[in-house]
Amino acid sequence: MEGVITDSDRATMLRCAVAKVGRDELKAALARTSDPRFQTPKPVANALNALRKHPDPVAAVGRTQYRPALPYLAAVISDECLSKTIELLGEHSDDPTDEQLREAIDKVRESVSDVTIAVMLASVADGDMPASDLCFGLLAAEERYGLTDWSERGDTPAGPERAPREGSTVTPEQREARRLKKQRDAEERRKKQETARVAAEQVRRAKKMERSSASAEPGAGPVEAKAPVVGVAPRLTRRAALTPAQEEEFDRDDPWAAGVVFAWVPFDSVDADQPDLDGKSRRCVVVAGSPTHLLVRPGYSQGGAKSRDWKSVPLGRWKQAGFDQPTWIDVEMVRVPRDPESSPVGRLSPEDWNALW
Repeated sequence: MEGVITDSDRATMLRCAVAKVGRDELKAALARTSDPRFQTPKPVANALNALRKHPDPVAAVGRTQYRPALPYLAAVISDECLSKTIELLGEHSDDPTDEQLREAIDKVRESVSDVTIAVMLASVADGDMPASDLCFGLLAAEERYGLTDWSERGDTPAGPERAPREGSTVTPEQREARRLKKQRDAEERRKKQETARVAAEQVRRAKKMERSSASAEPGAGPVEAKAPVVGVAPRLTRRAALTPAQEEEFDRDDPWAAGVVFAWVPFDSVDADQPDLDGKSRRCVVVAGSPTHLLVRPGYSQGGAKSRDWKSVPLGRWKQAGFDQPTWIDVEMVRVPRDPESSPVGRLSPEDWNALW
């Protein structure tokens, strides 16, 4: 596709893709989002709840009040399709070429409909991933997905349009003014997001410079170069949900993200058998990282209280990830010091990582 793809373009493509999902599949996806473990921001949860109660969600899914829910709904619809695509791409899932992605999709089509594949591509295109533009281009160019005319449906709501109230008339000038206002509002939101991103990057760079300056002081001794960590978490997976404060300190794309490390995790309460202990070394999943600390979600073994907590997420491939027994991952995140002498002992599969979010 020629030209710059804007956030508005991505949102429109996602909206058009979800609008093509069948009634039964859409209702099934909405039902899955009612699971208490599916955690979303309050505005999104409200939109999903309202859409579940709507008598005809297919006709309403593109309306303005439901748009905050679309990225989450698309992720649920395309979850299995995305996992298969990631598995087929293997080591290329981080940033596939056009040929590699097309080849993987052709294999996925043997068991997944083109509508679901379109939702997956639109979901990736709407995210901040290296493959976003590639996925958007496929949707815009391939007629089999039925979205080559996406730009013509940008402001067209799904379902029948409401009739204007009696006595009211919208002039072409008013309609154009509304369109321009929407365009200005979208541009303003984009600028604010870009400002926040730049600010967070400046904070990370400042902390890195402070650490470099401290190590270069007289008497500090030479700094031994570390070998780069092998294995970066695939980009075609769901992104970790962080608070604004966590985003300022931690980087989602840290090389250790989705890795499994040992960390000292404090107890929630006093252990009656060992009252002197205030914590325990546990295998944890790295959510994000900074030069000095990690944000992790601790793992708990079968039989413990955390494994019976409905918020905890069971791992399907715990042995492959580096755990020595069936494990449940806590929903709470813990800030722990980063040990520069260690490295991850394993890594979560894309399926298990996606289940955390």
